[in-house]
Amino acid sequence: MPVRSLPAELSAVRALVADGLAEIVGTAGDLDQFWIRTACSRLAEADAALAGAAAAPSGPAPALITTLVSFVAVAGGAAIARAAGWSTAGTLVTAGALLSAALWVTVALRRRRPPVAFTMPATAPGTTTGSGLVAVPEALLRARVRLVSAALRRVGSREWTTPALRRAIADDPVVARLADADMLLCQAVDCLERYLDDLAKGWP
Repeated sequence: MPVRSLPAELSAVRALVADGLAEIVGTAGDLDQFWIRTACSRLAEADAALAGAAAAPSGPAPALITTLVSFVAVAGGAAIARAAGWSTAGTLVTAGALLSAALWVTVALRRRRPPVAFTMPATAPGTTTGSGLVAVPEALLRARVRLVSAALRRVGSREWTTPALRRAIADDPVVARLADADMLLCQAVDCLERYLDDLAKGWP
């Protein structure tokens, strides 16, 4: 997928998520019901992950940052060891230790997620806003199909094996956020299905 098309694709997914959330709020009834509230929360978090994916650095920038950090760590470690009069082995050990620490910090910073603030619609607990939800909103199912398609195109068709996808999630902050959004969207759908199952059984 060309990089320039990903933000538009994610905007379409976010619009579908918003449509699904609006349908839930308009028809679910008690918005304070556990499964409904949890589903809405997961959808809000999924939207935040999608927004983060659209804003995350892509292309060569993360790799360039990692390369620069690695160079500085190795050069700095070697300089320190030489100044201290250490042997070649000591120099290598010091440079390697600093490199490992620098890479660990770099990966940790790249995988940080922005905090998510979720606010339920302005209705009192127990308020009924509609006649009842009868099915998982179609918009949410379409959103997941489109999200998975966007993520796979981002990775590339040659990298669709499980090990390759795991590496992509670890190495690419955009793919990591897309994976987060997909997981949260799936959790929201699961919550809605559980809610509908309880309704079918006549449970409150």
